[in-house]
Amino acid sequence: MGRVGKSASLRAMGAAWDAGITLFDTARSYGFGEAEAVLGDFLCGRRDQAVIATKFGIAAQPLTPIKRVAVPLLRIAKQLPGIGRRLKRGANAITEGQFSVSGLRSSLEASLKALQTDRVDILFLHEATPEALHNQELMSELEALVRAGKVLRVGLYGSPEICAHGLTDGPPVLKAMQFGADLMDSAAMQLPDHNRRGALLIGNHPFGSEDRVARTSAMLAAMAVDEAVPAELRDKLWGLNWDGVLEAVLGMCLARTDALVFSMMREQHIQHNVRAVEMCRFSAGELDLMQSRMRGVRP
Repeated sequence: MGRVGKSASLRAMGAAWDAGITLFDTARSYGFGEAEAVLGDFLCGRRDQAVIATKFGIAAQPLTPIKRVAVPLLRIAKQLPGIGRRLKRGANAITEGQFSVSGLRSSLEASLKALQTDRVDILFLHEATPEALHNQELMSELEALVRAGKVLRVGLYGSPEICAHGLTDGPPVLKAMQFGADLMDSAAMQLPDHNRRGALLIGNHPFGSEDRVARTSAMLAAMAVDEAVPAELRDKLWGLNWDGVLEAVLGMCLARTDALVFSMMREQHIQHNVRAVEMCRFSAGELDLMQSRMRGVRP
């Protein structure tokens, strides 16, 4: 409900579901506050087979009549330099840091209503702050929601640093972390090493910027001619095309997380990503070696 409308969103979710994807990640602020309702419509009759993750803490500014007209224009104009960015800034104003107990209650009730469900599987603190992490009243309320069955698991959505803090020093109620799966960020890739509580680790944005994809491709190409790399892996990396790069990126990310979430709105992209996960040519040991190189470590 942001860069694409309802029909395209439903088609994308349908393609994902048909491919075996059952984890759907949303938030109160996504799609100008309308994304949860579209997901709720889609999951009618499927709810018990799905895992729903949503968030609270960032409130989207509701669409005024003028902005409601502007959003379709944004979708058309987003390819035009400057114009699309200005429209987006004007249409998607948000307020962060809404981590009060009253804000939590009202946000969750709105989420449950929009999602047409009596529970959410994962509730994240959206762009969590250290202050929210140590707000005892807030954490007690989250524990009460878990006991009541309205939330099955509570977690943090934020930087790898805040997620690591949550894993090591956060209250026991925090049992899920969502963070940017940047293969070149040692803090992100080392999060499993801090996960003594067995929290669910979910990565997002595995592709990142075009620069990160280019650097990843260059690193894999360099390994293809490095005699310190096992010959079998060098053969797989030699002349690697985009399919191979995709398999490497998703394989390395999934080797350090329990799940990945990212926004794919075209059916062929969804199918391409699923194929890359299911048909990955690299072994676990090869993925580990490549990931070590990404972090600048030579085992």
